[in-house]
Amino acid sequence: MDRGMLPLAITLLLAIYSFVPTSLAERVYCNLQPVDPARGEVTYITSQVSEGCTARVANATHEVHVLFLTFPRVSQLELTLQASKQNGTGTREVFLVLVSNETVLVKLQAPEIPLHLAYDPNKTIFPDEPKVSITPLPFLTPRKQILDWAAKRSAITSVAALDNPQSIVLRLGQASSAPPYCLTEAHHDMGLTLEWQPQGSQVQGCSLGGESSHRHKEAYILRILPGSVARPQTVTVNVELSCASGDPDAILILQGPPYVSWFINANHNMQFWTTGEYSIKIFPEKNIKGFVLPDTPQGLIGEAHKLNASIIASFAELSLASEVSLRASSCGSVPQTTPAPVLTTPPKDSCNPGLLMSLIQPKCGNDVMTLTLSKKHVQTLQCTITALTFWDPRCQAEDSDDHLVLSSTYSSCGMKVTAHVVSNEVIVSFPSGSPPLRKKVQCVDMVSFSFQLGLYLSPHFLQESSTIELGQQGFVQVSMSPSTSEVTVQLDSCHLDLGPEGDMVELIQSRAAKGSCVSLLSPSPDGDPRFSFLLRVYMVPTPTAGTLSCNVALQPSTSSQEVYKTVSMRLNIVSPDLSGKGLILPYVLGITFGAFLIGALLTAALWYIYSHTRAPSKREPVVAVAAPASESSSTNHSIGSTQSTPCSTSSMA
Repeated sequence: MDRGMLPLAITLLLAIYSFVPTSLAERVYCNLQPVDPARGEVTYITSQVSEGCTARVANATHEVHVLFLTFPRVSQLELTLQASKQNGTGTREVFLVLVSNETVLVKLQAPEIPLHLAYDPNKTIFPDEPKVSITPLPFLTPRKQILDWAAKRSAITSVAALDNPQSIVLRLGQASSAPPYCLTEAHHDMGLTLEWQPQGSQVQGCSLGGESSHRHKEAYILRILPGSVARPQTVTVNVELSCASGDPDAILILQGPPYVSWFINANHNMQFWTTGEYSIKIFPEKNIKGFVLPDTPQGLIGEAHKLNASIIASFAELSLASEVSLRASSCGSVPQTTPAPVLTTPPKDSCNPGLLMSLIQPKCGNDVMTLTLSKKHVQTLQCTITALTFWDPRCQAEDSDDHLVLSSTYSSCGMKVTAHVVSNEVIVSFPSGSPPLRKKVQCVDMVSFSFQLGLYLSPHFLQESSTIELGQQGFVQVSMSPSTSEVTVQLDSCHLDLGPEGDMVELIQSRAAKGSCVSLLSPSPDGDPRFSFLLRVYMVPTPTAGTLSCNVALQPSTSSQEVYKTVSMRLNIVSPDLSGKGLILPYVLGITFGAFLIGALLTAALWYIYSHTRAPSKREPVVAVAAPASESSSTNHSIGSTQSTPCSTSSMA
């Protein structure tokens, strides 16, 4: 070849190579297949949702949150509400709407949060019946209709659509940087308002050919997809490998957006290959600069091949997460000629005994204990029941349409009756080969108790009264007779109904005082619950009567299930002008007229002195002005007007 043609040939070769769509690394053959969950799994926590919004609502008295939940089958969900601690202020009342496409059993944790739930009881099941206010969700299909219905309570604070969640943490208190209105958008970042964990990410794996080393190297690849908002974020990566032969020959490849850094916590020595920067738990202050990595699955697999990996033990693509946990139950084994990951189909769902038994809750009344079990719920839990009986096997459940109903009087079926508690045992039988399940059930015999709501006008609780004066403090005690150590009593809620023209004033809600003028007091020596409230009403016309009602929860000492009883009493409300105390209206008018008369006389006297002590030639006409009657104007303003005080939330507290 002519020496002059050599540079041209090299240029042509380079040009041809530049048109190759993928590098050699990108052309590594790897047929990714699902990995047996028993061999490895990846879980993560994220604030990214498929659709959602957050808002900072001005002057909001309620927080309204709406969760749209999508599940592939019947599922279990852990839902936690965390109260805001900003500025030390109390939590506003929360109206939470749950919308689910499938049956879901919800384990709710909302300690000391005034919560009102709205959900479809046919789709959403609370095994431990929540001690909160509940509203059935109306039959509305489009999401917009549900949002419009929820907005009638108050402006919406947050909306989130979640696909197959396993747990959700909803943080109350509005985000300071949120817009004033909640306008849903796709692929939204909920920030600190909501974080959730999906049921599990699909983990894949494959075997890479061409490795001749005497020991194979495993690669664990995590690819973090970009979020809806490009903000600096550190992703915590927890790696737990169960290796039978010491430290594995393994590499961890982490690829994500350029604004993501990594904090790695691994229980074995590994080689790290990441984008951005990363730090290790044992050296948290040292940030190590990463590399530029491909942003495609095949490109990352090619990087693993270049690093002499012979197997992709775990590959997962995740939404932008705050924390990722990777677990592998086998690593560092001898070289294998067959694909290392065991490819299996996910195991079929089997009956969950814990969830099934949580649905068995007794109801008692009229000397009868009844248990109702929905056949649909049993079916969705993948359970097959052959019998549902009390301790006495002759007492079996009856098939009633869509339910199994087991009932008995207190005098049969092996009931154990004490002075105030009725108990038995429920036995659930399955097809041959499965042992039966047993659960102790109890009820409080409400007929054996009497309840009384008493109003007192002093903290000594000596003399009851049915009349209270405006501006006066009332002391309330709920008495249960006879008192017993078998049953404990707690105030669940109390309110004062001022009639059709007045307000319904909440005094106690979710076992917490509602407002600054309500206080929960120590129980009586017999354990009767007590509280106090300050009656201040500024309404026209002034109410003359009201109904005080309290809902009390009774719980047997040997059971966690509660029953409820409502106790009410009628109150007479008198105004200070009829009580004989303080300044009544005639006295106020008399004092006002007297003040006006004294002011007029003083003005006339001063004018007389002035007119008789100056020179006659300097007299000038003077226009007299009446002295201001501040007391009169103040009194007239207060009559027939509506006012509020720091103790009132609406018209009274």
